[in-house]
Amino acid sequence: MKRKLIRIAQVLIISFSLMAFTGCVQLLGVVGSGAAMTAEYVMNGAVSKTISYEYSRIRKALLVALCSMEFMLDTASEIEGGEQITASADEMKLNIKITEITPSVTRISVVAEKSLLSRDKATAREIVQQTTEVAGKLVG
Repeated sequence: MKRKLIRIAQVLIISFSLMAFTGCVQLLGVVGSGAAMTAEYVMNGAVSKTISYEYSRIRKALLVALCSMEFMLDTASEIEGGEQITASADEMKLNIKITEITPSVTRISVVAEKSLLSRDKATAREIVQQTTEVAGKLVG
């Protein structure tokens, strides 16, 4: 039994080492933390959510949420299937993408950057949460 456990441990160590040395760091993040959004966040720093409201409602809710959180809208540009929005406040820059998946389902993705290499996942999550809450309260 002890020999079997040692063998399993060796196989796991070798497997993790091979993944790390071959550039599969994202896979290690998923295995190590067990968090649902780890892989996507490690790859592009985004916090994303699919919401069961139409695109126009999510766009309005996002603008209300950003205003209430005192973020200033910098740019808004059309992209395929949606819109790319940038906003800022003090030392933080937001990159937000909203995409229409179906007429009644919209995906929002938020990256909150403190600097080139520093991302603020908590702020990105809060923006997604506030947008979802505001969308539920909007009339029409």
